[in-house]
Amino acid sequence: MNSHPRSPLPLRLLTAITALGLLSAHAQQPAAPAAPAPAPSSSATPAVDGAKQLAEAQQRLKKISATEYDLDGIRINASTREVRFPAQVCLKKAPIEYMLTTDTGKTHETVLTTTVQPTSIQVALLLANYQAATEGLLKHVPQDERPTVWKEEPPKDKGGNLVKISVEWKVGEEIKKEPLNAMVQNIDTRKSPPDLDTWIFNGSYIDERGFIAQHEGSIVAVWLDRGAILNSGAKGNHRDELWIALPDNIPDEGTPVTVVISPAT
Repeated sequence: MNSHPRSPLPLRLLTAITALGLLSAHAQQPAAPAAPAPAPSSSATPAVDGAKQLAEAQQRLKKISATEYDLDGIRINASTREVRFPAQVCLKKAPIEYMLTTDTGKTHETVLTTTVQPTSIQVALLLANYQAATEGLLKHVPQDERPTVWKEEPPKDKGGNLVKISVEWKVGEEIKKEPLNAMVQNIDTRKSPPDLDTWIFNGSYIDERGFIAQHEGSIVAVWLDRGAILNSGAKGNHRDELWIALPDNIPDEGTPVTVVISPAT
């Protein structure tokens, strides 16, 4: 049973927009400990207003049934908290750092791509009552490799930043479904990571470039990327050379799929 009480979606919309404002205030930090970028100057004026990018989603949210909403092609179920959006298979056999990017992002190292905008995905997750928090990102990162400009922060409710992600696609009239973690393997063990049954909704951040997930096109990372919206918390998530696609569980490249994000419990 879901332990996180739900408020009506319109109220959560206001809460989400408020949270996005807080993101812009405190999340100006490098994208990943393994490849840190320079911290932005506190006096820098954003070239792109990331908070505005996110807040504008309020005007695009459409109610389509008693419990369902649409945001730029993302379906949000206010009752089940399920978030669904279209994507397609990009790479079936390749070293990877991401499970999902935009089609203009790092497509040379991702299993899936989507044309859905990262701004909309982050807002949709907040509206579905997931809590953006960095807790769990650094659990397996050696102390001497951890970032110095950001640290783990817990969600308001225990486990509020944890989600399950699965992928659906059609084969004839049949709908196939695989958990996202079944599409990636550890190059050392040649198996899916056993500790990746849930993903961390850390939420991306805003700096002088705007909303970083939108700027870089990074949505779900298997190699730790603070700028991506969701990340792996699996052992070895700080090692970029550790992850490769697991082709046995991935449909052919170019196959249309649906990404499904749902509560971890």
